[in-house]
Amino acid sequence: MKELNEAMEKLLQYYRHEFLNILQVIGGLAQLQKTDRLLAFIQQASVEVQQFGRLIACGDPRFALAVHDYLLQDYKGTYILRVDGTLPLLKPAVLAALQVTLQHIQSSLGRFPDGILHVSVSGGQRPMLTLTLVDEANTRALWRQAATVAAENGLDVVFTQDGDEFSLHLDKDKVEGAQ
Repeated sequence: MKELNEAMEKLLQYYRHEFLNILQVIGGLAQLQKTDRLLAFIQQASVEVQQFGRLIACGDPRFALAVHDYLLQDYKGTYILRVDGTLPLLKPAVLAALQVTLQHIQSSLGRFPDGILHVSVSGGQRPMLTLTLVDEANTRALWRQAATVAAENGLDVVFTQDGDEFSLHLDKDKVEGAQ
């Protein structure tokens, strides 16, 4: 329970920090009377705040924190986040394996600065995290390498037939130490 509370507290700190940054930019653009840029910025910021709010409410704040810290926080490109359903509380071993895999993916995403990363979280009976890098060629190698890291850490990986989409099953029983 302590881990859940700490994760939620950290997520809310991130959320508050981002929201305050957004307000500062809005204030600056308003002060400079840059109304065209202001309106565009407000629309973009609204989408980002909503996406982050959905991530926080995914069901397991530790998972949300891992996705934020190990995948999205330093990602320089654009990402679109979708959360469907509610995740169960994930086992510590699954979270640890997920963190290692996401760190590997994040370090590789630097090769695709113009890509749009689609992050889809599906809850329910078979929770999954699905990643797709849109508008980029040669992503199969990225996902193959990530699959190797995930498999080495005991996670099940699923690819689409063309290999452009990467999914991790988050209810893994074979992860060492998962109970």
